[in-house]
Amino acid sequence: MLRVVQWATGFVGKFSLAALIEDPDLEVVGARVYSDDKHGKDVGEICGLDPVGVKATKNRDEILALDADCVVYMADAETNPMGGIDDICDILASGKNVVSTAVSPLIYPAVMGPEILERMEKACAEGNSSFHGTGFNPGWASEVLPLSMLSCIHRLDSIRYQEILNYAHWDNAEMLFNNMGFGMAPDYEALWTKPEVMGAFFHAPLTLIAVGIDATIDKFVYDRQTWQAKEDFDIAAGTIKAGTVAAMKFSATAIVNGKPMITGEHITRLREDAAPEWPTGRGFKLTVEGSPSLMIEAKIDIDGDDEANQACLATAMHAVHSIAPVCAAEPGIRTILDFPMVVGRHVADAPNRPMARRA
Repeated sequence: MLRVVQWATGFVGKFSLAALIEDPDLEVVGARVYSDDKHGKDVGEICGLDPVGVKATKNRDEILALDADCVVYMADAETNPMGGIDDICDILASGKNVVSTAVSPLIYPAVMGPEILERMEKACAEGNSSFHGTGFNPGWASEVLPLSMLSCIHRLDSIRYQEILNYAHWDNAEMLFNNMGFGMAPDYEALWTKPEVMGAFFHAPLTLIAVGIDATIDKFVYDRQTWQAKEDFDIAAGTIKAGTVAAMKFSATAIVNGKPMITGEHITRLREDAAPEWPTGRGFKLTVEGSPSLMIEAKIDIDGDDEANQACLATAMHAVHSIAPVCAAEPGIRTILDFPMVVGRHVADAPNRPMARRA
């Protein structure tokens, strides 16, 4: 049985923690939390389950000192990636493997530059540990699925994966309004409204796909488009005024051999009838063009509940199912290219219970 620690119990971490507790091959021995109300609380109660006799802690050093095989790292580190890397390197150096969904570029750490890569490899060597960055998107939908489909292709002309979601139910006003620019004027400027910043979200998965098919990326190009509301309407995070951004489409494309070849695209709406001219639906779509001379599409519909909630659950589960191969791997940074297929262990016997809500 593998001893595991859950680091952070927010939107994704709460789902992960419940799955860790319910997995018969795993033993939860600790959890790192950040709020006073969770500190000292039983980890089972944090995720809506019965108590299990393990208390969560805000004390970082306590977690680093624990005897564990793996830490599932899900801190909110996208706006402070270096803080996340500090945590991850300390965990690795302490002798524990890490599976992380926290810093998107760590899906393929080489895109963060040689200094970060060297630092992480050094931490792995010091702790005799391995690191794996994963998730759903980036992660399974943007890497595993495309690479699986490319095993059927003789010649690739282009590949595009799309995430198509409605964030009307997501009550994170800071992220939607201040960071992404929803509910703001089209020319509103924030860090995440810059095409090259939003596009950087795709660097790691696009690079990993290119490495997987032995292709060299010439450069990246970016695009961001917005659609304005025709009338006022309310969402969970607040009110969207007429004339402000109610839908957004942004993408990054890897240019290979002088032509657009690998594209990641995110299409997000705040109501179903927004931007009707853009691809519609809910979920993820993959289109591969090449030889055989046909278009191959795979569409994963997200059913029931709101899609932000479902996407958080999917992200958590791919991380949880990655624990065993990461613990079995040789020390060092390990991407999806280093593993056999990650499968859903115990999904046939998983308990049928109401799904925990996001924090």
